[in-house]
Amino acid sequence: MNNKLVSIVIPAKDEEETLPLVLKDLFNTIKNIQEYSFEVIVVNDHSKDKTVEVASSFDNVKVVNNTRSAGKGHALITGFENSIGDYIIMLDADYSHRPEDIPVFLSLLERGYGLVVGSRITGGSEEYVLIRAFGNIVLTIFFWLVTGVFLTDALNGYKAFRREIFTNHKYTSRDFEIEIELLINTLIDGYKIGEIPSHERARAGGKMKSKVFKHGIKFFWKILTKGIKYRLMKILKKKH
Repeated sequence: MNNKLVSIVIPAKDEEETLPLVLKDLFNTIKNIQEYSFEVIVVNDHSKDKTVEVASSFDNVKVVNNTRSAGKGHALITGFENSIGDYIIMLDADYSHRPEDIPVFLSLLERGYGLVVGSRITGGSEEYVLIRAFGNIVLTIFFWLVTGVFLTDALNGYKAFRREIFTNHKYTSRDFEIEIELLINTLIDGYKIGEIPSHERARAGGKMKSKVFKHGIKFFWKILTKGIKYRLMKILKKKH
């Protein structure tokens, strides 16, 4: 019997329409996973709709407010700070991620991986338009060139990781570039990164929060700065 606690953190900004679908699917999935205990945390990221009321209407959901400036990174950091799980899983509030993948994520963490990414390249995506698909491929290749670690989908927000990947580091990302911070901090801690195929549904309602060029630049800069820091650390370790 595995007594580990898993924290599922869901950042939500104006997602009253899709959040009920996410939570229903999530609870239907985790009730059948007997080997773990779960806590579900919804982070209200300065919502102006009924996101908080919707989340609060579900039993066993902890609702916390992002008191930092609005942004997915800040919302996730708030959720991680309020979690107590041995493992943490990030799940989007727009119904694009499939909770049914959670057992596969956990199986890789149990095998020793530090972080696991759900890959839309191997699992497919209903959300991709050409410009987004191209941008993701370019930035994922750039991540490989800078870090030396090949992934098919570095940017996907469906990730599971060991708690120490968060507690061992100070996180500064305001927006989506926190995806890169998590990946590179996993490498800094000496863990392997795993991937599983994960199908991305089209968002079920509401508005997309990511902007191709604005957040693409932030991804690029985070890969460059954090990636170079990681490579320099590797060089220094070899010398010693």
